[in-house]
Amino acid sequence: MPKLKRIDIVKELKKLFKKGYVKSLRSSDTGIGYTLETLLKIKENNSGEPDFDYNGLPVELKAQREKASSRVTLMTKTPNWNPLKPKEIMERFGYRDLHGRQALKITLIANSFNAKSFKLEVDKSNNRLNIVHRDYGAVAYFDIKELMQKLSDKIYKNLILVLADTKRKGNKEYFRYSKAILLQELSEEAFERLFNDGVIVWEFRMHIKPDGSVRDHGPGFRISKNHIAKLYDKHKIIFDGSKSSVKQK
Repeated sequence: MPKLKRIDIVKELKKLFKKGYVKSLRSSDTGIGYTLETLLKIKENNSGEPDFDYNGLPVELKAQREKASSRVTLMTKTPNWNPLKPKEIMERFGYRDLHGRQALKITLIANSFNAKSFKLEVDKSNNRLNIVHRDYGAVAYFDIKELMQKLSDKIYKNLILVLADTKRKGNKEYFRYSKAILLQELSEEAFERLFNDGVIVWEFRMHIKPDGSVRDHGPGFRISKNHIAKLYDKHKIIFDGSKSSVKQK
């Protein structure tokens, strides 16, 4: 791994907070992270490697809106399609979408069946997480060890989560980066707990194309943005603009 750039994130956030609200540099939902990385001169990185060095600690940087409730993808993961293949699942349990295609686009949780009679269910004896239909039973499954390995590969063990207040002027969004939390020790136990409580969900997004092949939109495990910190055992606020002596604009 190449040598990481050292950033005094607390010092830099104080400077940004002093500027007040800054205009988003990207119009999409990812504008909040892209704008922060650009201002900190961090290259956009989707490789799973840490973004910079903070006091000798390799960290990944994430930004989110303070009042965000939408879900973000923790990881994309395709199950083992056994005993049923995706096409069979859609033919048996799917529906016609607005384009007239046989499809199945659903969100599954562990603590109850959804409207299409699907849920997730842990099978500890076989070390599996099953995708279960109320009437049919297990239609496919994940290997739990593979799932946990993918989680640890995708979510870096040290994360600095930066929260921002937002406002809009016309169709432009503005951010004020107001708080930073250092999160350490990614917890598999926390993942299991949040999963069992229905906080972490798995989304299935597929349809059958006119030629009979399957279009997979990338099934993934997702979590509400305001629950990300719960995946870690250690939390430390390293910057809080509301308690800072820095005057904002």
